[in-house]
Amino acid sequence: MAEYREIPPSPRMAQAIECFWTIRHGGPAALHRVVPDGCADILFTRNGGSVSLDAVGPMTAYRDFPMRDGQLLVGVRFHPGMGTAALSVPGDRVTDEIMPLEDLWGSRAKELLDRLAGASSLEQSARMFEAAVPSIQNPTCVERALAWMAGHRGSVSIDQVAHQAGFSARQFRRVCLEQTGLTPKFLARVLRFRHALSRVHHFPGQFAELALDCGYYDQAHFINEFRRLSGRTPSSCPDGRFFQSPECG
Repeated sequence: MAEYREIPPSPRMAQAIECFWTIRHGGPAALHRVVPDGCADILFTRNGGSVSLDAVGPMTAYRDFPMRDGQLLVGVRFHPGMGTAALSVPGDRVTDEIMPLEDLWGSRAKELLDRLAGASSLEQSARMFEAAVPSIQNPTCVERALAWMAGHRGSVSIDQVAHQAGFSARQFRRVCLEQTGLTPKFLARVLRFRHALSRVHHFPGQFAELALDCGYYDQAHFINEFRRLSGRTPSSCPDGRFFQSPECG
């Protein structure tokens, strides 16, 4: 079984960072499914005697990751579009990619990895991450528009978001792709899905009301979107970002 936990960032980092999180797997090896959330992460992994530190780009489809007994993951999850400055790479360069953070940060990543390897708690790891990641003092117009989009859980038109950023829809599509690694249309879908996923366990088997409340055309649209983004139906999706792949039983 996997134990998952999140803690919030400090107020100083709250504009850039959504949360710090950890997952520890105990028991037989298993696949754990991760669904798209519109975010980029920095991920520390301890697997037996080995450790690694990677940049994880935004995903366009769910993926199954193998985990072994005792494996530990600790991550920092950025708000959509806020990982670009922290990772020092355009968002569309890391879409659906996992790459060593050292490739982007050089020796700074190696120093952070050494510190994280000695951390004894999520709280201690979070302080180390915060010390290594630059804060955002003055968000750009695009970052503010993306935050507005996320605040509306993706239930907005692309013209509305583009207007918030001061761009035409065509211009905003280009800058959104560079900033988040995703098109505005797909990001809106993911944000809406995340909101629905967080609420689905409150509506066991009764999805028509939830579908309309989350901005879907109807229940069929709602169920089809769940299948596309998670590989599962709403009734079989738990509340959360990580869950055991159905292929594992």
